[in-house]
Amino acid sequence: MGRRQPATRGVFAIEQEELLLPDPIALDTSFVVEALVATQPLHGVCSPCLAHIFESGVSVATSELLRVELAEAVFANALKERWGRQWRRHRTDGRSRARAGRLLDQTEVRYEKMLASLTHISIPLGDITTAATTFMREYGLASYDAAHAASAIAAGAEAIVTIDTGFALLPASLLTIYTDRSRLASCRAKRPH
Repeated sequence: MGRRQPATRGVFAIEQEELLLPDPIALDTSFVVEALVATQPLHGVCSPCLAHIFESGVSVATSELLRVELAEAVFANALKERWGRQWRRHRTDGRSRARAGRLLDQTEVRYEKMLASLTHISIPLGDITTAATTFMREYGLASYDAAHAASAIAAGAEAIVTIDTGFALLPASLLTIYTDRSRLASCRAKRPH
């Protein structure tokens, strides 16, 4: 007897060769941070996936929240590099803020270039608050994940590219997940049956 293939549960690896992308496809902040910031642990996985998205010509949907979350992630990462676990205490340190600000500026330039290289659909937060709240109540999503999921669905995206396993709390019928291989099992296990 042949081995049974595991059920995908609507979760696919971004490392997969010849990955078929729906149009449009949504991007979560966790993926964008990893794709744009070379020092991130999954940059080597996410950057080629972003290149594949560019090459495929599909439209990309994002929540307006992404820009603010991207700024926070880059700023916090710069502080973590300098101060480790004590980074929060040093958030107001002028020298740390200056370096974090420079890294933030560089990342914002890369983000703008990314957006200019593809067809981008930006979803205003005001358009999705009711749906996001529903996702929080019905599926237990965190507020930011709920906003990104609701934005994806509002844009007509069938899938989201993310490194955050929290999206797996949504049923596969609402949103397909594209993530890195190390998170496949966790996402599939979290998916409602």
